[in-house]
Amino acid sequence: MSRGGNYGYVGRRSGGAAWQWIIIGMVMGFGCSVVLVLGGLAAGVLSLEPNGLASVPTSTPFIITATPAPITPSLTPTESLVTATVAATQGDLIVAAPTASPTIDATFLTLQATAQPTTAAFGAPTVAIGAPPAATNSSGDVFARLSSLKSEVTNPSIAAGSFTMGTTAAEVNAAVQDCKNGYGGDPGTCDASMGEDSAPQHNVQLSTYSMETTEVSYAQYMAFMNALGPGSHRNGCGGQPCMQTRNESETSNIQFDGANYSVLLAINDYPMANVTWYGAKAYCEALGRRLPTEAEWEHAARGDAGNIYPWSNTWDPTLASTRRPASGEPATVPVSSFPGGASPFGVLNMAGNVAEWVSDWYDPRFYGRPEATIADPKGPSSGTEKVVRGGSWDALPFFARTVHRQSHDPNDPQAWIGFRCVEDANSQPPTSASPIGANNSGTNSTDIPLPTLATGGNEENTANSQPTLPPAPTKAATTSGPLPTLVPGG
Repeated sequence: MSRGGNYGYVGRRSGGAAWQWIIIGMVMGFGCSVVLVLGGLAAGVLSLEPNGLASVPTSTPFIITATPAPITPSLTPTESLVTATVAATQGDLIVAAPTASPTIDATFLTLQATAQPTTAAFGAPTVAIGAPPAATNSSGDVFARLSSLKSEVTNPSIAAGSFTMGTTAAEVNAAVQDCKNGYGGDPGTCDASMGEDSAPQHNVQLSTYSMETTEVSYAQYMAFMNALGPGSHRNGCGGQPCMQTRNESETSNIQFDGANYSVLLAINDYPMANVTWYGAKAYCEALGRRLPTEAEWEHAARGDAGNIYPWSNTWDPTLASTRRPASGEPATVPVSSFPGGASPFGVLNMAGNVAEWVSDWYDPRFYGRPEATIADPKGPSSGTEKVVRGGSWDALPFFARTVHRQSHDPNDPQAWIGFRCVEDANSQPPTSASPIGANNSGTNSTDIPLPTLATGGNEENTANSQPTLPPAPTKAATTSGPLPTLVPGG
């Protein structure tokens, strides 16, 4: 009984203790929770922010800003490139377009020359370094400038017809005697053998043409060279040298400072010299003209009467500039000088001043060949030297006869050689669509070197040519002073 009483008592005691343990457990659980929370806050594991626990992983977007594309010039200065502002979403990567539309500075839409154009001493237009070539100027300004400076031609034109070309042994012998006796020629400077290539006489039929009444001047040629642009004198004439400057030859009057070609104002109207045959040809063609043939040149100088000198058959030192001037020292003179010595067609200085390039290749026996008698003969089809006509300031009158032939290397410019042009009856003036230097090879100007010249030229070694004097190419006004020497490198 008593054991039973004890079991019953224990049972009642156990039932009351359960509730106590529940309460104790709840208190201890809450306490543990508080401890855990406080520990988490202290350790930074838990956060009281509204977003909840920081330890929960979230998808954080990465913003990548696109680099604007290179700016492409627009058609007008006021246009700007339009860039989309809508972002493209790729998964969690968001590519945001530029928020601002870039604009183009109007100054970048126009090509700017690196230097302002300048004007040479004679007033011709020049090309600024870095500017587009003037030859492609669609406005026609270049051609207008050249056209305004070009020489007048014979008016009326030299009519179509025939004339007797060449000379005879009797005329040559008489000219040799005049050289030795009449105007003080030195022994050996004039010889009958020097005139053999001007025979035999033969009949030539020519079409109508007009010839420039004056030789091409420095002012005219400098305008042409400045239209071609800096450095073009080296190979700007059909891929060949056009001329020499003072940087290449001490006998040249042409100054080149690396940007512009010029001469002293005092010699603007003097004949262009130190020009290659290619340079003469290119100039004439730029004007819609051409170099005369040898036959055209002789007919324009002699006239229908067949004069030995442009004015008559008798030498007169007051009508031409040669090594035997009427007074003073031998020198070139302005291209309009000696109007009294004009040819029957009104062409000036066809005896002396400067000898002149013509279009023909030289053949000392050409006059005896059948090709010499065809209509409008143009000389041999090939050769190594070009024909030069008319004598010069550096020649005795024997070499200034209208029938005398000389020859010279076309790429060997000299202080005594210049040129003039002719115009066909049906020729048309050039337009801006016909660029200057169209025959240029396009090679770099340094690729073709100028020929090396022997001192004094090579006339002493050419049987048909004039003996030469030490260089004295131009007698300019005394107020002009000496020609300056420029720094080499032109």
